[in-house]
Amino acid sequence: MVEVNNLNVIFGKAHIVHNVSFTVNEGEVIGLFGISGAGKTTIIRVLTCQIDKKNWNGNVRVTGLSPANKKNHPKILSNIGYVPQLELLNLYFELSPLVNVEVFTSTYGMSKKQARRIAKELFEILDIPKDTWKKRVKHMSGGEKKRLSMAIGLIHNPNVLFLDEPTTGVDASKRYDILSYLKKLNKKLKTTMFIITHDLEAALICDKTAILREGKLLEFETPQKLILSLPSEGLVARFTVENLNEELIDMIKKFEPIRKVLRVGNEVIEILMDDFEQNLPNLIQFLINKGIKIKSMSRDIASFRRFFQIRIQEEEEKEKTLN
Repeated sequence: MVEVNNLNVIFGKAHIVHNVSFTVNEGEVIGLFGISGAGKTTIIRVLTCQIDKKNWNGNVRVTGLSPANKKNHPKILSNIGYVPQLELLNLYFELSPLVNVEVFTSTYGMSKKQARRIAKELFEILDIPKDTWKKRVKHMSGGEKKRLSMAIGLIHNPNVLFLDEPTTGVDASKRYDILSYLKKLNKKLKTTMFIITHDLEAALICDKTAILREGKLLEFETPQKLILSLPSEGLVARFTVENLNEELIDMIKKFEPIRKVLRVGNEVIEILMDDFEQNLPNLIQFLINKGIKIKSMSRDIASFRRFFQIRIQEEEEKEKTLN
């Protein structure tokens, strides 16, 4: 569905994206993760024909077509859907959901009858309440507006759907609902999806995750394989330590098998080390011998959030060493 080879984006003296390459197959859900300025949105703007070819180079194909050729833009745009971060950008709040659909489908030459039929199918998949279908959008809840925005992006049955921060502006309790709906749509419609987000929990529904930093692609793999690449395949020892401080953390790091110590709370650390099963009892004894007071201890598998944190830290440390 999407091929990107050695993509570089340059505006004047600013090199925004550096030699990015990845391939996305039909029906995959791809998460693009990174802090602001990582290059996520810039890459998507290339894929969605929003950046002039004079500002980028490389081999890029979207649904088999190159956005480098402006003649391909109408066809590419008819093959893709886009859900913006802010619903204000693709919804008319004074109109009803069904009338919103009619407005947007008119640009694709759909009849009102066809548009309403497709809309109702999507509304039912997305659990948009029937009693809202003919009321003004402004009276819908935040989650309902977000789901309506998704339906609008899918109304012309695109091959690829791009979603910009789909969980932004939604209550924390509703974030998982939005992600569940996206996976439900992906499975039912077989739509390839790109999720551009800061929300690391979105990795739960992704087939592949791209980690970007300062325009460079650090990783492009399944979340599971990334976690398994950590020491001892991602096994983590979590300790709550009394009066935890940097001095104690430096002392703990002296236990030779340790590879990473992450402070994840005021008194909580997570430790990754080689030969986890063999070395865990030795680590506990080491802490006791050093007079470190352990309030609680548990073991777990590292989350994608932890992998992301570790990978970004490694890159920062590498840059410090080079400088």
